[in-house]
Amino acid sequence: MERRNILLLATTGAIAVGLFHPDAVLFAAIILELDYSNSEAWFLTTVFAFLLVLPVLPFVLAATHVLGGIRLHWRLAWILYPLIVLPGALLTLVIGALSGSPSLFLPWAHGMTLTLGLASSVFLVSSAGSEDARLCLGWVPLGLAGLAGLWSLLVAALVVLSSSLIADGKPFCVALDERTGERTSVAHMRGFPLYAASGYDRGIVHSFHAVLVLPGDNDYSHNWSFAKYRFVPTDHLTADMARSTPKPRFWSTVPLFSFSLPSDFPSNN
Repeated sequence: MERRNILLLATTGAIAVGLFHPDAVLFAAIILELDYSNSEAWFLTTVFAFLLVLPVLPFVLAATHVLGGIRLHWRLAWILYPLIVLPGALLTLVIGALSGSPSLFLPWAHGMTLTLGLASSVFLVSSAGSEDARLCLGWVPLGLAGLAGLWSLLVAALVVLSSSLIADGKPFCVALDERTGERTSVAHMRGFPLYAASGYDRGIVHSFHAVLVLPGDNDYSHNWSFAKYRFVPTDHLTADMARSTPKPRFWSTVPLFSFSLPSDFPSNN
């Protein structure tokens, strides 16, 4: 296999693993369970399918190109490229502004990583452009997206390491903000799924990225800091601390993905 094909698969694979939705298994289960006699089911299926497919689509394109020999026509690639980049960038700006995150960088980086990853992979699996064009429009943006995917994975490793070192053998747990509740998984700890989507209220961030809860931490705990890439002490209580139960060897009890089905989703059962 050529070196550029190995690089293409590895980079798109990093995007897929680093950015796939942490509730991918949950969404797939919900799609199978929905009652399609109502419009809400079709809407949920469309949204969930989009969230499931988008991060892995660059890898699928790369795999079909490398392993199946499929190559897009250069005219199609030149048409698709702006149709992906322009709406993707605009949607990223809108979602970032609506996310309520104290910092717009992470929502912006998340959306642009997906946008550049998809657009550049489309360009690279086609016959479009000279070597310079393939470098500028293909390999450079794809490399940046791949690095973002690796960063997201690295954050998960640092969350596990930092919490384990602070706990020092004591029971503990790591809880996310109120969007996910008890459905914590290792996949939720990656960089992009981890950032909190809540803003400031009189100068106080009222929803943390993640909190580390230790026994007796009724008035004191730790919050994950993207600035320091570790858990730091905080005296601001959250609902996550109250409903989280410290456990011995916490990470051995946490699934890789979130498997539980919320009771408030429409179901055939």
